[in-house]
Amino acid sequence: MPQRRVDVADDTFVGAAPERIRASLTDERWLDGVWPHLQRTVVRDRGVKGVRWTVTGQVEGDMEVWIEPFWDGAIVHHYLRGTATAGAPRDVTTRHTLRWKRAVHALKDALERTEEPAAGRAG
Repeated sequence: MPQRRVDVADDTFVGAAPERIRASLTDERWLDGVWPHLQRTVVRDRGVKGVRWTVTGQVEGDMEVWIEPFWDGAIVHHYLRGTATAGAPRDVTTRHTLRWKRAVHALKDALERTEEPAAGRAG
């Protein structure tokens, strides 16, 4: 049976300080809720720039969240590259993407509600 490739690339602007966005990536309960179908092992902790993991579970491969400062917030880049495992649902890529989009938009909403206006920005 041929291996099914999984490639996810997503970019979401969050109007909050990169440090505040990065704090969510240290919350294991939040991460487990976003990706219950994956077991993560940190390969590289990039501090405020994000985290890279190897993953197993429904997908075996590499995953990353990269936080790129942009204007008065940051672009949160998310990547997943690998192969679906034998027990993965046929639509594992779609399910993963939808979980991520729900999570990152909930995070965006929460952080943007509480973000202080940046210096020089109309509040």
